[in-house]
Amino acid sequence: MQKESVSLRIPANRPLKHIVCYALAVITCLVGLSDMLSAFLPRFDWILQFGQWPAMLPHTQLRAQVLTVVVGFFLIMLSYGLARGKRHAWLISIFLLLLSAIFLHVLRGGSILATVSAMVLAILIACSVRFFQARSDPPSVLRGYAALVLSLGIVFFYAIGGFLALFDDLEPISRRIGFTGLIFRIFTRAHLHVPMSSPAFLFAPILRTLCICAVLYGMIQIFRPVAAAFLPAHTERRKARELAHLYGKNSIAYFALTEEKLYFFSSSGRAVISYVLEGSTAVVAGDPIGPETELPIIMREFVEFCNKQDWTVVFWQIRDELKRLYQTLGLHLIKIGEDAVINPQTFTLKGGAMANVRSSAKRAEKDNVHIDFYKGHLTDLEQLAQMEGISQRWLDEKGGTEMGFSMGHFDPTGDEELIYAVAVDDHNKVHAFVSFVPIYGRNGWGLDLMRRAEQPAPGTMELLLARSIEFIKNTGATMMSLGLAPLSDVNADDDTFLGSSIDFLSNRFGDPTKNQSLFNFKKKFHPAWESRFLVYSDALSLPKIGWALYRAHQDVSMLSVIRHSLKQWHMQRRLKRLEMLKATQTSAV
Repeated sequence: MQKESVSLRIPANRPLKHIVCYALAVITCLVGLSDMLSAFLPRFDWILQFGQWPAMLPHTQLRAQVLTVVVGFFLIMLSYGLARGKRHAWLISIFLLLLSAIFLHVLRGGSILATVSAMVLAILIACSVRFFQARSDPPSVLRGYAALVLSLGIVFFYAIGGFLALFDDLEPISRRIGFTGLIFRIFTRAHLHVPMSSPAFLFAPILRTLCICAVLYGMIQIFRPVAAAFLPAHTERRKARELAHLYGKNSIAYFALTEEKLYFFSSSGRAVISYVLEGSTAVVAGDPIGPETELPIIMREFVEFCNKQDWTVVFWQIRDELKRLYQTLGLHLIKIGEDAVINPQTFTLKGGAMANVRSSAKRAEKDNVHIDFYKGHLTDLEQLAQMEGISQRWLDEKGGTEMGFSMGHFDPTGDEELIYAVAVDDHNKVHAFVSFVPIYGRNGWGLDLMRRAEQPAPGTMELLLARSIEFIKNTGATMMSLGLAPLSDVNADDDTFLGSSIDFLSNRFGDPTKNQSLFNFKKKFHPAWESRFLVYSDALSLPKIGWALYRAHQDVSMLSVIRHSLKQWHMQRRLKRLEMLKATQTSAV
């Protein structure tokens, strides 16, 4: 009971954390803006009614005004880090608010109300420390602080050097209002009364631009999410493999063990989450792997871990049985399709329901097509060479890169855990082939690769799967997955509009016709349909999540995606024009 109560603590905290962080960020931004405006706008009568600190010496008051403008600008920049729950933003904001309240407003004879407001805000931010635990990327933090110091130093020397170089133009102004007043006018965009023909005319805007760029670059570096994670050690990989063989029930559990994956273990070490880091998004392959009692614990710990790293979280292809558990953690779900599952022990080609598959398979057999099975390594080198050619042609059509993350790729060296089924004829010509990966925790196998030659014998794919099911039945397996059918909704689960636009995550460029064709092919075998979902932490991050999922499955750049998309669009336009031309010629005849 104690573990259950701990796991259910997050739903209240996650929305509260967002509310507190965003509210304090907005207030801090407004305080920073009011500080900047108060330096060169007249005080309003209603503010003066709350009292005013005694006026200080003019030169002290002017310097305090300059610092108030700088502090206000920094507070505006810091509001972004506060909204993200950054610990560095929390520390710097408290320091600047106290500096503004205790010194700057007092020195410049500012409003007592402004001083009290800054003090109260600093206390509120300090008391909300538990909501500001997000770390920043350590190397980037060092670069950020170094950039701030170095850049502001360069700005300082530029200001001094520029003043000396333009002494004849700026000296009269400096003598009249003082050097501090000159700097204050530069940063408050006050008119310096310098002729446009003079080089001094550009001095002020260039100095302001340098300062803004220096602060922006430093802040961006300081608030960058943790951008690196260590690859697991050999012992961690072995432990993850052991857990996957015991508890890996998801159809893509096999891919949780591929070499690019990172691992997060529960505090007890009895459960593991397999993920890749794409930018600042942790993309999880399937469900957590471990005993059912450990799943709420590791999911809570992983979400907290990602929050501290300032990472967005997304789980890919989670099972319907765990849907409620993700929801109790405050995460959001989108249905992405259904997994076609059959029981090899009860599967049969007999009966009217399987007449289509049976007749297609017999047609392929009449063309002398039969199926060869390999466990692990392919021993027929002639078949292997043909399979490589088939895969290469398939890759060329798809853009030249193999899929990854939750999908396999053709490996000529083989994998001892896989099963290959190859459709060949009497001349040893390969017509098509499929591969199956183990589903450890359900004593089953999952369909992975499914590729065919340019002109295979009719009915080859039906024959391949029918004989594969019989072969897997003889291994004693009790379940077999035909893979995800993207955007299918046989189970009529609740879905959202966002779910209908997630297609590109399952198919490279979101071809609805191919998805429907794939669904219809799997439907021939009358499987049971198990719903699969995409789980994510933040709806505002969906575009970033979509790109992270795409990158996880295909290691490509944005430029190559745009180039390939334009190429496909151009090809489709050419085909349409040819079709229209043919139709015009036919009608003319």
